[in-house]
This record gives sequence, structure tokens and C-alpha cells, in this order.
Amino acid sequence: MSHEIENIKIADKLEKLKIQLPNGLIFLPENFETAENKDQFIFTESMVNLAKIFRQRNIETFALGGDTEQYRSRKNADIYFPLILFSASQISQNPDFISVCLNILSDYISDHFKGVFGQKKVYADFYVETKEKGKIKRLSYKGDVQGLKELPKILKNL
Repeated sequence: MSHEIENIKIADKLEKLKIQLPNGLIFLPENFETAENKDQFIFTESMVNLAKIFRQRNIETFALGGDTEQYRSRKNADIYFPLILFSASQISQNPDFISVCLNILSDYISDHFKGVFGQKKVYADFYVETKEKGKIKRLSYKGDVQGLKELPKILKNL
């Protein structure tokens, strides 16, 4: 398992794109940092299934910039999550929100990898909005399924 934590600023980019962050679980496009406008946003195709699963569990999700039809598909056994942003207001309303979401993601991974042999990798970027307005920490994860068990503790400490 490998993970990297970094401080990032997205406020300037959001202002440039004229987008406000909704309150809830937010999916960011893969090309958020490089897109010139929201019409260029490309999301990971797993976002569609994950949005349905979260909705079934009464967790509202948002695709940054609204609906899109541009998705990136990968043709291998690995799983690529959309960039996921946990808003500070959502976390303050429900301190277990991150754990609940990660459990849902873990179930999704288990279903995805059923019957798959060999090395199974997960690629995920989690953004956590801190209590200081406009400050965000990003946790980039690349590793096996078992390493995901450590993520709730790491994300809660951000």
C-alpha cells in the first residue's frame, strides 16, 4: 500500500470555473486541475455505479459541475474510484460519515473483485475539506484491497 497526503487549494479553481461546492459527498472529475471549463470535465466511469449505490443508502452525491456524459473507462481488473470530496459541513453533521462511505466503497470493491484472480489494485483520491474554510487535504491511495482498512483512521485525522 502506498498513500500520499498533501494540502491543496481548490478555491481559486472553483472561482475560475464559477462553481460552488455542494454540501455532501462530491465526485470531482479526473481532470479537475487541468480543465478550463466544466464542459471539459471527465469522470471515472465507476462514478455512475457508485452514485446509485450511495443513493440506495440515502447518501446524496453530487458530480461537480452537474451532470456529464464524459467518462473515462479502463479495461483492466484494477478499480479506479472517482475523486471523492468529503465536505466539512457533512463531516461536522455526522462524524461517522467518512467511515460509512468507506464501508460502502469496500462493499463495492468486494463485488467488483469477485472471481478475479491475481493482483488487485485500487486507485483512489480522497479530498477532505478541513474546518478552515477553503483548505483541503488530499489523500492519494494506490494499493491492494487490504490496505483500505487503514484509510478511515487516516482520513479522520486529516
